[in-house]
Amino acid sequence: MSDTELKQDGPVRSSDPYSRTSDEFREPPQGFWATLRQLGPGMILAGSIVGSGELIMTTKLGAVAGFALLWFVLLSCFVKVVVAAELARHTISSGRTFLHVFNALPGPASRRPVWLTLPWMGSVIGACVLGTAVYVRLDPQVAPWRVAVPLVGGVVAVSIAAAWLICLRMRRPGIENLANERPRVNWFLWLWLATTLLGFVNSGAILGGAGQTLQLAVPGLLGDDGARVWAVAVGALAAIILLTGSYAPLEKTLIALVVMFTLLTVLCTVLLQWTGFAITWDEVSSGLTFGLPDKVTAGVMATALAMYAGTGVAYGEMWSYTYWCVEKGYARNVGEPQAGDQWAKRARGWIRVMYTDVLVTMVVYTISTVCFYLLGAAILHAKHLDPEGPDTLLTLSATFVESLGSWASTLFVVGAFFVLFSTVLAGVAGSSRLMADALGVLGIIDSSNYSARLRFIRIFVVVSVVLFSIAYWLFENPPMMLGVTSSVIGALVYPVLGLGVLYLRHRQVDPRIVPGTATTVWLWICGLALAVISPVGILLALAIKLAG
Repeated sequence: MSDTELKQDGPVRSSDPYSRTSDEFREPPQGFWATLRQLGPGMILAGSIVGSGELIMTTKLGAVAGFALLWFVLLSCFVKVVVAAELARHTISSGRTFLHVFNALPGPASRRPVWLTLPWMGSVIGACVLGTAVYVRLDPQVAPWRVAVPLVGGVVAVSIAAAWLICLRMRRPGIENLANERPRVNWFLWLWLATTLLGFVNSGAILGGAGQTLQLAVPGLLGDDGARVWAVAVGALAAIILLTGSYAPLEKTLIALVVMFTLLTVLCTVLLQWTGFAITWDEVSSGLTFGLPDKVTAGVMATALAMYAGTGVAYGEMWSYTYWCVEKGYARNVGEPQAGDQWAKRARGWIRVMYTDVLVTMVVYTISTVCFYLLGAAILHAKHLDPEGPDTLLTLSATFVESLGSWASTLFVVGAFFVLFSTVLAGVAGSSRLMADALGVLGIIDSSNYSARLRFIRIFVVVSVVLFSIAYWLFENPPMMLGVTSSVIGALVYPVLGLGVLYLRHRQVDPRIVPGTATTVWLWICGLALAVISPVGILLALAIKLAG
């Protein structure tokens, strides 16, 4: 149903998908085919996942670990989906987006500081970019900590100075009264704001990967720094598409891109059986025995953790999925909670649609993730190739060339570009919505003002693309960028997401629509697993590195 259509028995619906009333609703679809027509948010997740977690990090893990960690890849695909779905259940039933929900979690909280404004955040980001630019251009012979410490000190000094200047401005007559209306900000929002800085580096890796595919397509056209220039061009194209479109065309575009490249990857994996790199059942079964590679290094552990953080419904996809469910209309279709069975029945119906959406998505991304891993283990591991640095995509192209022949290098370039571009689109669209929503949580804009939300979504589309481009221009190493940021962010937020959703399940969900026993048990297993795997994995990686 479009924004201008009538509901089944009432007035014209608001154009704001984030608003809903008790008399504005839509009954859930009945039957398999009717339900399928209401799916879509999950394909945006798949578009976001396939470029970073699958094409780059999963294939790289197969290259460095062989078949031994296939079980861990499957675990990564299965363990997060129920947590994402239960978070979406809360959004659909309550109408509150992710940041509003988690800003209400128990724990330390206070009024938003006077200085926590857009100018302050801009100053911090600018200082971080400048400090990073200095750091990455260090002479390799110089001990990194000797420069890193003063650079971090400089960023802190800029942050304090910017806060002080803003506080001075807020003391002017007529301004100080606005400070008294500051909303409550809890510990999670501070955590999210900190990880957002790392998220720019993570997404910059995907944008850079897309740039590398174009450099492969037309080598030398733009000189030695061609991949960097192409990355900026790709970012500009993504911004144009997102600034001129809306949810519906984004959904259709990503469905087409994901389906196309998933089918290509499955085809390559099947045709591999008629080459010298054919996969045997013994190799596959060896990867399902919960074993480890013959040689476990800190690098292998870091790659495994980055794969785990970026595959399946990763942390970024978990929180952005709530926004896609809202914009698809799931939350508004339910309507505001009312007494009686009618609202509860309608809510359970749309939650069923949402669960179908995430489970179909899980099937799609699990198939493609396993195929990427098998291609990396069978080809790159056997040839001792490790995707890294500016040649990351060139190395990954061997997975298609060895399966289909030398002509397939062109097919890989085309397919890899579209799948990475789909991830850029989904990533920019998701991050811009989160950042605009954060302004509402912080009280900088009115969350109920859809025009203001849209205006800042568009602003943050441009900001995101610029920062992604800068990140790749500075580092130009997608696997390293993904490995470091994904592992660190995962260790920080996965425990919070896992345990936070458990809290919501038992303390916040309307008793009429709580999940059944089987789903609750699955949620507990997965929530506790999220709380443990990333932090323990990082500790093990550090222990191995120190021991070595």
